[in-house]
Order: sequence, then C-alpha cells, then structure tokens
Amino acid sequence: SQFVRCAAAPVVGTVRQSMQSRVRVHRLQSCGGGRSAPLPALPWRPRGGERTAAARVGLSSRDDKGIKASGQLFSLQGHTGCDPVRVDEASTSQQRPSDKRGTTGAVRRFVKSRIARKVRAGRRLSRDGVGLLLAALIFGAWVATLPLLFAQPERLMPRVLPSWAPPGASTLVIMAARTWLTTGLFVTVHDAIHGQVAPSFKRVNHSLGALCAFCYASFSYNSLYRDHWRHHASPLSHDDPDWYQGGLARWLGSFLGHYSTFWQLFWESFQFWSFVAIGQRLVGIDFSWMVVRVTLIWALPALISGMQLFYFGTYLPHRDSPESAHSARSNDWPYWLSLLSCFHFGACHEEHHAFPQLAWWELPQAKARGLARNAKPATGGQAKD
Repeated sequence: SQFVRCAAAPVVGTVRQSMQSRVRVHRLQSCGGGRSAPLPALPWRPRGGERTAAARVGLSSRDDKGIKASGQLFSLQGHTGCDPVRVDEASTSQQRPSDKRGTTGAVRRFVKSRIARKVRAGRRLSRDGVGLLLAALIFGAWVATLPLLFAQPERLMPRVLPSWAPPGASTLVIMAARTWLTTGLFVTVHDAIHGQVAPSFKRVNHSLGALCAFCYASFSYNSLYRDHWRHHASPLSHDDPDWYQGGLARWLGSFLGHYSTFWQLFWESFQFWSFVAIGQRLVGIDFSWMVVRVTLIWALPALISGMQLFYFGTYLPHRDSPESAHSARSNDWPYWLSLLSCFHFGACHEEHHAFPQLAWWELPQAKARGLARNAKPATGGQAKD
C-alpha cells in the first residue's frame, strides 16, 4: 500500500495542479469592512453550497459551459453572502479584463430576465382585471334591473322614461336592455368555458361561469363546457352539437331541443312562479299583473337572447359551410353593431375559432390585424384547466 501511494503521488499532484490552474476564483461583489454583501434570492436550492456564475444568474447551459471553459467560476460560501475565499496564486498574478465585463453582463441579463417575468405577470393580471371587471359590470347590471319586477306596483309595467314618452316605450326599453344584458350573461359563461374571465384564477373563473349559467337559463355549466368544446373540436360535423343540416327552422328546433332538459325547464318554471308569488304576496301587486311583468321583464328577454345568440353567434357564422380553415366566417359590421348583436362573436367568429384563447373584448383587435387568415386551425382539444 505504501508503494501504491508513492507511485500515485505524482499523478494526484499533477491532476490537482491542473485543476487549480484552470479554476479562477473571484469574489462576486466587494465585501467592505470584512462583511459579505447579500445576494439575490435563488429560485432553487444550491447544491453543496456552491453555484456557478451561469446558474447563479439564470443563464442557459451553453453559457454555463462557456463560463466554465474560460475559468470564471464563482465559489459561494453559504446562501447570503460572499465570504473571503482563498485564491490560487497562479490565478492572482494577472486578471483578465474580460472577467469583470462578463460578470456585469451576466448580472444585467439576470436583471432583465427578472423584469421580463414581472412584465408578463403584470400582463396576465391585467387580463384578469379586465375580464373580472367586465363580468362584474354585466352581472351587476343584470341583477340591478331585476327589482323592476316589483317597482311601481300601482302600474301594470314600471315607467323608466319621462311622462312625455309614448305609451309602451318604457316597456320596450326595459326589454331591450334586459335582452342585451342577458346575452352578456351568456357571453360571460362562454368566456369562462374558455378560461378567459379570470385566466390566472381557474376556480374563480369556473365558479363565475357556473353562477352565470344558472342565472341565464338554469343551464348546467358542466354540460355547456363539454358540448362547447365538442363544437370547437369538430365544427360542422355530426359530432358538433351546435350544427344541424337543414334550414333555419330545423336548425333552431334541433338546437333548442338539444340544450333543453327536464331539470333546466323545471328550474326555469320554479323561478317564474316564485317571482310571481313574491310580487303578489309581499309587494301586493295583482297576480295577473305580476304574470305580465315576469313575462316581459324576465322570461321574454331570456328567450329573445337565446334566439339572438343562435342567429348571430351560430347560424350566420356557420351556415352554408364557409370556405375557411376554421369552419367559420366573420363579417364587416361596425364596432357598435358587432357589440350590440352578440358581443363581437358574430362579426368576429372566425377569429374566435382561430384564437379560442382570446376573450370577447379582444376579438375586434385580432380581426383588425387580419390574424385569422394566417393562423393554423386549432387542434380542438379542451382547455388545459
């Protein structure tokens, strides 16, 4: 054994000297007063108390190899500072001018990457804020107009316009406003299905979608979720629950028959007669008047909204098998008409199928840029929620 140690000593010494000559140890920051300056927090745990410069500043493995090849390795003792370390005598004789510049560039890239991540996070949060704000405004306005069912009990229908307005004008205004808000309620459900009401908060997103689906027409959110992604997976095919062969009447009948279930009709009837009973028993409005009020303010706007969504959001974009890679068509309606008709899903339906990850308020911008023309057809899979 003593002979083996004596024979291996020159080899071990040569290898040690070679390794020491290749590794140049520098201090990451000047440690004034004998105290170490704190380092930025690491996104992962160091191994063995030492990290290379590339791993410290978040560079790629190729940059890491380059730094190792140039002999610029930082020896970090601990996690919070750069304690004084021993430097090889051969490496302290002369210092390359590029060492300092390389370190500064690495730190600069690290700072830029951190800023870029914060900017991307800010953009995600801003989309969450816009989606939640619009959903809150639509749902809040829909709820705020419900008390019109019980307002001004001395009249058959509440008056919202001045006395000089013609008879029935207030009723038409109320029905038009309620119809548009009810359409917006379903558009919120649609955006929740695509995960765009609150993209960063999935549970909040789907909870709002389920709430709006029930308030819209007592729909099951899970059923709508499944059927709508089937529509995106195989548009204009027998697997598409929103597409049927035939004219407008046959298509509409099949469409309503598919989405109308026993429990959906049961809960709709329950709510209708509950509103009537509340108005008659608690507010003192005549029974027949309450039937008229609930029909014109609550039931008919929901029914007209369903027809509106079907005609502008399904029938027009998909009829006659449009020649498009996305099996949908858009139109050139002005912004205000696109918003009033179907919250842009009619005028920008091709863009919606090309980019299902966009919210309804982002579709006009995608259409203005002509992005759907060069976009590849979506794969049609469900959202990864």
